[in-house]
This record gives sequence, C-alpha cells and structure tokens, in this order.
Amino acid sequence: MSLLGIYNNLPSEMHETLIRSHIRFEKGWNGITLEDYLKLQETDGNLPVMREICQRCFGTRIWDHIDCIIGGWTYEKGKQISQGFNFTCNNPDALLTLLKSLKDKFCQDSSNCHGPRDTFRELIKAGPGLHVCVTQEEKRNSNLHDIHIDKFQLVCNRQNDGFCDYTYIDKQFYDHMKDVVPWWVSDKLKEVGKVIAEHPPERGPKY
Repeated sequence: MSLLGIYNNLPSEMHETLIRSHIRFEKGWNGITLEDYLKLQETDGNLPVMREICQRCFGTRIWDHIDCIIGGWTYEKGKQISQGFNFTCNNPDALLTLLKSLKDKFCQDSSNCHGPRDTFRELIKAGPGLHVCVTQEEKRNSNLHDIHIDKFQLVCNRQNDGFCDYTYIDKQFYDHMKDVVPWWVSDKLKEVGKVIAEHPPERGPKY
C-alpha cells in the first residue's frame, strides 16, 4: 500500500507503518482520515522525526519491527535532549536478538534512565545517535517500546560481551550530560514529591 499525495514521497519503508498507525490512532479519534492523520503528524512536527529515525534504521531491519507508532516528540518538546516516539512491536524478543546481532552498529547499555527497558545505543563518533529501548517482558502490558535520537549521543565502543564501553569526559559526553542530568534530576524530584504527597511525614512532636 502507498500513501496519499505528497506523503507518497516518504521512504517506502514508512508507508505500511503509517497506515497501521493511522488505523490504531482512529480507535481513539473515530473517523479521522489517513490524510488528516498525516497532516496532524506533520503539524505536530512528528513526521520529520519519523522520517529521520527511519533513515537512521536503513540497513539494520530495525524499522521492520515497528508495528505502530504511538505519539512522538521533537527536540523542542524533548527539552533539546532527544526526538522520537513510542511504538508497538509484534515480536520484541526478535527485535532484541536483532539489536544484539548488529555488532558494528549498536551496543547495549549496562544501565539506563528509560524505565523497565533494555536499551541499545548506536555506535557513533560524534553528534546524534539512535537509542532503541525495548520494554522488558514483565512490563510489556503497561509500557510501550521507545525509539529516539539523542541529540548528543554518548560515544561508545562495543565490548566483547555486547555491552557499551563509554568514552567519558569528552565534549560529546559533556553535552549529553548537560542536557540529560537536569531532566533526570527533575524527573526524580517529581517521583519523590509524589511519594511525599501520598505518604506525608508526620509534623511536629507526637506526645
């Protein structure tokens, strides 16, 4: 199947993905046409993000595992840290196997700040890079998968065990941490605030 009008110029790999995504989106917005769905994604700035991620996936078959695209965000909406989207995947274990097999393109994070997900970082020398986040099995009913481009990807080497050996204290690392740390701290403070709100500490002496 192909897309309509000017949208038919998008990479062919995106066509069926966007058609499936529209069908899923229509369940929450009854009657929205494919054309209006695509216009909405373009107006929100998500369509260029999808295209860029698709293009970065060329030659890896990662895009083949993206069933439906859910939501999305631009660098502006992502606090200049990342741009990307959530997605559904019919066979997440196959995606994990694929990512682990791309030995010259990706390494696996030893830890991450993207929730209950196994995350894989594109091997780059400078600039932006893909970050693919596959939800762990026990959380797949409540957490979507995530793929995004980090504006300042951490520079890594892949170790023999497949995990990342990070290149620390270079400009790329500094730029990444400068963007990520304030967001991470803010996010954790929100979690602490929620806990305190739900379980307020006792105030004053208790006699």
